[in-house]
Amino acid sequence: MVLLPHATRAEAQDAPTVRIVLHDSSAASVELLAEASDLAIGVFRSAGIEVAMAKGEQTRGCTSNASDHFCVQVLLRPRHPEFAPGARRSMGVALAADKNRAVVSVYLDAVTDVARRYGLPLGRVLGIAIAHEIGHVMLPPPSHSPAGIMQPSWEGDDLRHAAGGDVAFTDRQGAMMRERLINRP
Repeated sequence: MVLLPHATRAEAQDAPTVRIVLHDSSAASVELLAEASDLAIGVFRSAGIEVAMAKGEQTRGCTSNASDHFCVQVLLRPRHPEFAPGARRSMGVALAADKNRAVVSVYLDAVTDVARRYGLPLGRVLGIAIAHEIGHVMLPPPSHSPAGIMQPSWEGDDLRHAAGGDVAFTDRQGAMMRERLINRP
């Protein structure tokens, strides 16, 4: 549980909410998923967006009918289908989105490879990958940016700073996502 200062708590009540349902077929540990979730939630919270997080087995997932919140299913998969040892590969992919829901995949083997390469905590790098892929389905194309969580490539110092908590959506990206969530039918 995160305790927020009184003013922040009031602002959080007015913030739009995105629902994230995590489906883990990688058999990741509870601790790893908690660390990743905490980082991703923090990135969205810093953009003025609250997150309602659930594990796939605790919920029906994202249904086709409209709900109270935009819903993103995160499919945490054990292996990237285009795995090539030593090759640079993506840690995830945004698969589909409509006005009420979206689906993204994040590949634990690719995330693990990046975390090992830079000596970073796996949970932190996984949280970055999850937040980045969700950003793709919540932002209009092109959603990559030169800096911040939506930069197209994660290497060296950028990744180390991000894993240390110095990562966010740009102010403009945060405003676009909040507008999308508020103006959903």
